[in-house]
Amino acid sequence: MQKLGLFLFVLSFLPWLVIFFVVPFLPLSIAEKTTIDVVLAVGAEVCFWISVVLLGKEVVTKYRRYLHPRYLWKKIRNFHRR
Repeated sequence: MQKLGLFLFVLSFLPWLVIFFVVPFLPLSIAEKTTIDVVLAVGAEVCFWISVVLLGKEVVTKYRRYLHPRYLWKKIRNFHRR
């Protein structure tokens, strides 16, 4: 179950990449693009919350800490100083 939870956690980020980097360049009308965006966003949220249930609060808190902008900025600054 933990592997499924991790898979869903990672899968929940992919629709956002598609929303920002693929959908705007599709030759579709605004209404069609909006529909695709809404469906992808809802799917991403559903995957995320199912992964939270499967993984538990502790694991999700750990991964969210690694994805926090302050933590990422600190890592980038320390990498740049090397």
